[in-house]
Amino acid sequence: MNDEPEIVPSRVWRLGIVILLTCTLFLPACSETSARVRDAVTLYYTGQYAPAAQELAPLINKPNKNFVLNNCRYGSCALAAGQLDNAQAAFLRAYRVMDSVNTNTGSRVLGAVVVYEGVKVWKGQPFERAMAHYYLGLIFLIKGEYDNARAAFANSLFRLRKYANPNVQLPPGQQYARVDSNFVLGYFGLGVCYMKLGHPKLAAANFQRAEQLDPAIDAVVKKMYEPGINALIFVDWGFGPRRRAAGWYGEQSVFTPTPWQAGPIPPVYAWDNNKPISGIANSDMVDTLALAQDKRWLTMDTIREAKAIIGTGMMVGGAAAVDNGAYNNNGTEALIGLGVAGVGALLAASSQADTRYWEMLPRTVYVIPAKLPQGNSTVQVSAGGATSIPFTVDMAGDKLRTFYVRLP
Repeated sequence: MNDEPEIVPSRVWRLGIVILLTCTLFLPACSETSARVRDAVTLYYTGQYAPAAQELAPLINKPNKNFVLNNCRYGSCALAAGQLDNAQAAFLRAYRVMDSVNTNTGSRVLGAVVVYEGVKVWKGQPFERAMAHYYLGLIFLIKGEYDNARAAFANSLFRLRKYANPNVQLPPGQQYARVDSNFVLGYFGLGVCYMKLGHPKLAAANFQRAEQLDPAIDAVVKKMYEPGINALIFVDWGFGPRRRAAGWYGEQSVFTPTPWQAGPIPPVYAWDNNKPISGIANSDMVDTLALAQDKRWLTMDTIREAKAIIGTGMMVGGAAAVDNGAYNNNGTEALIGLGVAGVGALLAASSQADTRYWEMLPRTVYVIPAKLPQGNSTVQVSAGGATSIPFTVDMAGDKLRTFYVRLP
């Protein structure tokens, strides 16, 4: 009797590899969006801001990996619904975790490297963090708390990483450089705060920096110095970038659409008691679609891409070992090869990108300085085919009033 173990034919081993690779390629990505969040996003997109905030309310105090993201989502909804205190509290909760250096450490970092990046606490891409700080500053501006607004706008201007050309080989320490922020909204907000705090030179310096970054806002800055300007209207229009996975295993993340796919940002129009407010058409101060394509405003995908490459290499090497073992009637080699291929398949599958993102971000923010008459004024804003419901403001005295409008 032959005691040699029976060797599975080569074609059977190959079939095992094919099945393993097929299962890996079709592994479903981990769902990062609950039904409650999806319902809230739908409500927000259809202009039902208060119901959207109510839908998200049960999630904002849950200390999980989506804590920051859910508070940013809720903050957007509450702000659009006119619930300033709720929005402020949400953005403050998000801010404290975003700016913490001890959030994604230890087991979460290990899990992100070995298992899946989505186990990390979401802090957002740099442009999402800048927008969160901006919204906090805007809320303080609306409330007339200029010192707090100044701090929030200053925090939106954190220094960025400008990455080197990926085709140029450089030591790790030289692959990026720290560069100043090009976040126009932050500089403009600081200019407003310093103007109201009685620091004209600092105000002028920040307005000048904003104009250097975007010369098209020159008319808006000039209007800030016109006598009688007593209102600032911040207007959110459109929707920001959507994040999805790309690459063989979803190891890369991309933001779509691009600015050229979506088209140019339209001019904005506003009326005070049916009288046009002039000099505001080109008052857009951010393009989130452009920020999402700018490497300075993105984190890198090197760990995920390395896992995908290593995993693919292990699968190829394992498959070769299986084939060689089967050909040479060596069951041990074939089994080891199958194991290596299996580990490689799991490693490649775990390289899937984290595709969570802040769905409520606008495409742009317009800033409209206006000179409103004393007493009641009816204001309406329009851009890109969307028009706000007329809203009434009661102006009294010469104090600067700040308003927020979310165009549907």
